Amino acid sequence: LIAPCRKTAALHPEVRVLNCSAAMPCTGLRSYYTRIYEGKFITGALAGALCRDGRIGYVADTPIFGVPAGINAFALGAQLTNPAARVYVRWYCVENALQKLVDDGFEYISNRDVPSPDRQAEAWGLCRCDGQRVLRSLASPYWHWGNFYVKLVRSILTGGWDALSQRDEGRAVSYWWGLRSRTTDVLLCEGLPAGARQLVGILRQGLASGTLLPFQRPLRGQDGALRSDGSEWFSPEAILHMDWLCEGVEGHIPAFDELLPVSRRLVRLQGVYRDTIPPEKEETVL
Repeated sequence: LIAPCRKTAALHPEVRVLNCSAAMPCTGLRSYYTRIYEGKFITGALAGALCRDGRIGYVADTPIFGVPAGINAFALGAQLTNPAARVYVRWYCVENALQKLVDDGFEYISNRDVPSPDRQAEAWGLCRCDGQRVLRSLASPYWHWGNFYVKLVRSILTGGWDALSQRDEGRAVSYWWGLRSRTTDVLLCEGLPAGARQLVGILRQGLASGTLLPFQRPLRGQDGALRSDGSEWFSPEAILHMDWLCEGVEGHIPAFDELLPVSRRLVRLQGVYRDTIPPEKEETVL
């Protein structure tokens, strides 16, 4: 919906227009997203603590901005509690990724995130696959949109929106909030052991306070190249625009021609390699 949002913002400058997207900077409208990688880090640490063989499956959605950061954060969380952990990535936009991981015998699998706290009946988030090949959810990151919209509307009513417009005049504005702003969190399922709940609580507090940064550590890519020596923290832009996977992750980011047709339009807009995709004729935006 970025095109109609841009059109509306141009035709009606008195209207405040927002688009839920990452890395789509446009003056005249604002975009918003959540730091879901923080929740992925927590569920990765939980998976590492529970997994006995060190093999953890991961269902990734599409190779758009923010998704590689979520994979890497999950893997780093798993390595925090289990240094020998390996994360095996399969892509929902390429194949029936969840079924593939079940068939390959993974006991712990990170499935797609629960969309809201009231959708607990399905196997969302970190799951355990039992001997009968039944998936049971343990914990899942989720997007707390209610908190986001309350904060946003409050900023409009109290003048925060206009103050930000004056400060950043002529530049695009994007909101990218996480645990600290309570726009994302981790939902824990019943039956999770008390020690695991305590671990989640400690990590949640560290991420929200800023004393724990998932990517502030010595970090190498899959090819062994040093991505960080641990002395500096990754900027939000560097995290959002990650187009590589870290050491300890098995699998690759699928190329455009590997994707199912239904996924290609979104990847054209927000794919981590969108600038390299051959162009196609597009409709007039304005």
